[in-house]
Amino acid sequence: MKFPVLYLSMRIFVTCFLFLLFSSVFAGELKIYTLDGLQGVEDAEGKVVVPAIYEKLGWSNGTNDIINKTIGFYENGNWGLINIRTRKVGNAGFRILEPFNDYLIEAGKVTPYSNVVKRGLIDEKGEVIIGFNYYTIDELFPGVYKVSEYSERDLYFGVVNSEKVLIPVKHENITVEGNYMVSGSKGLTKRVYKTDGTLLVDEWVDNFRFVHDGYLISKEGYFGKLDQNGGWLHPIKHKSINDQGVMEFPKWKVASLDDLKLEGETLDIFCDSVSLDPKHDILIAHVNNAEHILAASNLLFNDQNNSLKSIRNGFLVTKNNKLQKWGIYKTDGREVATGFDSVAVDSLYFFTKTKGDWDVYNMFGRKINERPFQSIGFASNRNVPAMRNDYWGWLDFRGNVLLNYTFDKVERSFSPNHFLAKNYGSWGVSNFTGDWLVLAEYDSIYCYDHYYIGQKGAASYVIDEEGEILQSLPFEIIPTDYLKLANDQYIGAITSLGYYVHPQYEDIQLHGNYYSLKDSLFVTLIQSNGRVIVKPEDEIQEVFGYSEGYFHVLKDGKHGFIDENGKLRVANRYDEALPYNEGLAPIKLLGRWGFIDKAEILKIQPFYKYSSTFLNGLAIIQTNDGFGIITPAGKEVVEVRWKNIERLSTGNYRIVDWDEKVGLCDINGRFIVRPNYESIEDTENELLIVSKNGLKGILDYQGFTKLPLEYSELKIKGEYLILQKD
Repeated sequence: MKFPVLYLSMRIFVTCFLFLLFSSVFAGELKIYTLDGLQGVEDAEGKVVVPAIYEKLGWSNGTNDIINKTIGFYENGNWGLINIRTRKVGNAGFRILEPFNDYLIEAGKVTPYSNVVKRGLIDEKGEVIIGFNYYTIDELFPGVYKVSEYSERDLYFGVVNSEKVLIPVKHENITVEGNYMVSGSKGLTKRVYKTDGTLLVDEWVDNFRFVHDGYLISKEGYFGKLDQNGGWLHPIKHKSINDQGVMEFPKWKVASLDDLKLEGETLDIFCDSVSLDPKHDILIAHVNNAEHILAASNLLFNDQNNSLKSIRNGFLVTKNNKLQKWGIYKTDGREVATGFDSVAVDSLYFFTKTKGDWDVYNMFGRKINERPFQSIGFASNRNVPAMRNDYWGWLDFRGNVLLNYTFDKVERSFSPNHFLAKNYGSWGVSNFTGDWLVLAEYDSIYCYDHYYIGQKGAASYVIDEEGEILQSLPFEIIPTDYLKLANDQYIGAITSLGYYVHPQYEDIQLHGNYYSLKDSLFVTLIQSNGRVIVKPEDEIQEVFGYSEGYFHVLKDGKHGFIDENGKLRVANRYDEALPYNEGLAPIKLLGRWGFIDKAEILKIQPFYKYSSTFLNGLAIIQTNDGFGIITPAGKEVVEVRWKNIERLSTGNYRIVDWDEKVGLCDINGRFIVRPNYESIEDTENELLIVSKNGLKGILDYQGFTKLPLEYSELKIKGEYLILQKD
């Protein structure tokens, strides 16, 4: 049993003897030669330097250059190293052997009990410089190497030198910017290192970029800059930094709306603007393309590394850009659960993902399932769709299995008691006890209003909420504000009550529960139950709208009104008209506007160049003298003399004079503020934001100053006052 050892010893002895014999003197360039199928090395004069006793000389990457008097040899499936200068022959113990740079060689060994090759670096003498621990090795700086390792199916990077690990191997990428190294994870936040592995910048940043005169840094929308030696030129607080200079953010002040004198505590922040999520009372500062949450606790958001993803039922869902993890918090900053790869939210649950597995948390912050799921869907009637072993089932609100995991796919329905289900490749509708309302026999199915629309081959089916087929059609069904049927260039409809309209029309418009069906000439008007109100022989050309029981129509090129039975109640004699409101309709006759009632009695003579409809007993009108406001009796409550009058959503009226000064009238036409301002914003808090000479302040509905005109920007959001002063 000792013969193999003896043979190996003799082989090494003979190799070394021949190597010393032939390599004692060599001249000029070295090259590989072949003799009897074996390879060796000779010099420029043909003198043998390394005898031809090797299967192959060269490198594992297919090249065969002699590097720095060093060459690899291949033997029995592995590679070894020959150093011609020192006349040393190493053992063939490497699976990979190839030049790395002018003085180092990249070598790879198979790890025990696996077929994985781990790489390292050796010198020309075979001494190990970087251990055999890595999947890849790249040189970033002299003596500083980027290395990678596989972990959980992903490739992670770090940085090492011959003495130690400089950056741990846990990053998705390592790049070089100028004289520094930048590590990144998940493609977002980054850390910046010197070549000795110490941090150049103590904080995480979004971007670090080499520019011609230094380094530009951005974090959460703010910019800073370092010089070429890594010293600070500008801290990370600016809006932009470029060759044109440094741009600052405006300073905003946030106060309570109850503190219009600004005597209490205020919040100051440098940003583009501040907005409010009114439902959850969350203030958000907008900083370039980033959002900073202002109303939650400093414990959660003091370093602004969390980006807001969702606000729901008193909870915040955030993503920590430093750790690349999601978390759930109360709006006051208290932690509920953290450390997730992702979080989705619906009205009743949080769905959290960790390493590909999903869990379900209720709105009390309690996890309802014991074992994780492959996938999860949004809840229906407090029930949660979940996938295990590639099939879907349903959980109840306690986390118990309601329907077993047997469906190919499930989706929510308009009915809280049913869901859409794909079973054995076909779609149907099931309830939560497993009974089929609509058998699974359709290629596809979706919900529209209170109907199910099924598709089977070229046929479409309209199915009601009881599972009955109302219509079986050879046409495509297109969901719009109604169910449109398409057949070449013509369209039809299924009404909200399931009535079928054959595709023979050029246009269909919906007016409440009524449908106007227009062909090339005239309109047919039907109710959703199919009752015909107007026929083509009635020669109605257009239906513009419906209000207060009357349809505004066009007949013979003139405007009029018909009732819900199709009877012409207001003759088609008008050039234009607007819908009825508060019993009166504006009509245009002989180029002027007046008002008629529903009996077509002329209540206000056609005298005006323009008129609005009536609202709260007032209408805006215009004459040659300007705009004014009148009552249904035609009485002017605001004199006809203004350049413009606009009805606001508050019911008040913005008045503009001929010098472009702005004032405000209330819903009764009484002046709150005379036109003395450049602009007026009427708020729901019965406060007016007014501006004069480029500065803004606040007045109340009595016209008294509540906040002086001293601010370049001023907003009222919910119960907050948001200010900016130059």
